[in-house]
Amino acid sequence: MNIVFLFLLIILIAAITTTLAILIVKIEKDNKEKTKISLLEALESKDFWASEIVYVNKFLSIATNKNNTKLAIVKNFNPNNPTSFEYFEIATAFIEKLEKNVGIKISYRKKGEIENFNIYPVNNEVKNFIHKVFLNASLKKIETKYPQNKFFIVSTSDWECSYVWAYSPNNGDFAYFKTGEKSTIMKINLKKEHFTIDTKFKYFEAPIFGIQQQLMTYQKDFMLTLFDYVLDDIKTRFNKISDNAIYFDSFNNIIYLTNGTNSLQSVILNKIDEIYYQDNKISFTLANEDKTINYIANSQFILKFQDFMTNYNLKKIAQNFDHKSDKLINATPFTKFIIDFSRDRIIYCANLHKLNNFSFMTISFADIFNIRAEKSGQKNFVRLTTRNKEIIDVTCEKREVAQYIEAQIVKILG
Repeated sequence: MNIVFLFLLIILIAAITTTLAILIVKIEKDNKEKTKISLLEALESKDFWASEIVYVNKFLSIATNKNNTKLAIVKNFNPNNPTSFEYFEIATAFIEKLEKNVGIKISYRKKGEIENFNIYPVNNEVKNFIHKVFLNASLKKIETKYPQNKFFIVSTSDWECSYVWAYSPNNGDFAYFKTGEKSTIMKINLKKEHFTIDTKFKYFEAPIFGIQQQLMTYQKDFMLTLFDYVLDDIKTRFNKISDNAIYFDSFNNIIYLTNGTNSLQSVILNKIDEIYYQDNKISFTLANEDKTINYIANSQFILKFQDFMTNYNLKKIAQNFDHKSDKLINATPFTKFIIDFSRDRIIYCANLHKLNNFSFMTISFADIFNIRAEKSGQKNFVRLTTRNKEIIDVTCEKREVAQYIEAQIVKILG
């Protein structure tokens, strides 16, 4: 009997405790809403037209005005006596630094001196509000410096807004703002630089202050939005080599690699030293830099890119190539033997899928002395001898190809 009574007593105490907790929360919520409504009118008496008010506790509320130029600090406000309270303002443009620990410290400049204001305790609503205030103030500084841009894709590096990133889709400008006492605002054109976006691994790399580096992003949707806008613009403006895979900006000599869903890599060919291929990636070594750009890709993608590089290199030497009369023979996948009848010469190209390792040589018909299809073990090749006794061996993937090249040159020699 005593056990039953004790059990019922525990249930009763729990019910009373729960009811009291709900009642306290309701009273706190009602008090918060009552304070906000009353404070809205009280702030207007200070010529402060609030856009958002945050109730921190019964001793402190904070608010921003409609154009986010001022942060109002209100202490000891009592809605039952709305004319008596402590009040001061912080110009949001003069906020220089945020610090977050147990509470929040706002460092701002007033009359040339640094002053601090501490908020304690804080919840997520307060933290998000202060972060947004500093972000909007920082964005306004970026827009003031670059008024021709419309930056509406924005993020910070962290809650403290150590850096602010802003992208303008209309012209590809990417602005970065290092906040703090020694603040700096600069911009680059993202589509004229090496950059990497991978939304799956939340990885974003771009050059800041001339140094290629990974950029942290605090806003979760920033990278997804940036990826969509940049890729859509690339698809609209540049040559499609392979749908949702390879696009080429021929004017700036930049190739864009993508899987169409989460990864995007720009490669400025003028700044690349060499290209290397592995089973699952393409690697680009940068000229004059100890750095490599790696793009993860499957074998099908790699073949598409190698085809692009082959055609890219052929254009360097065959601007006036006559496809009706001249012959382009695939000796191997990356070796071409061109018979240029329009200019009485042959052109031998090697390493067409490379960049600086790509090479070619030209020999006029008049300089050819002899040609012969040869085989050494499993290796098929054509041995060409010039009138200066120079010997050139052209490796061929198949015996038939070597014989075909031999027949064509023999025909030319008469």
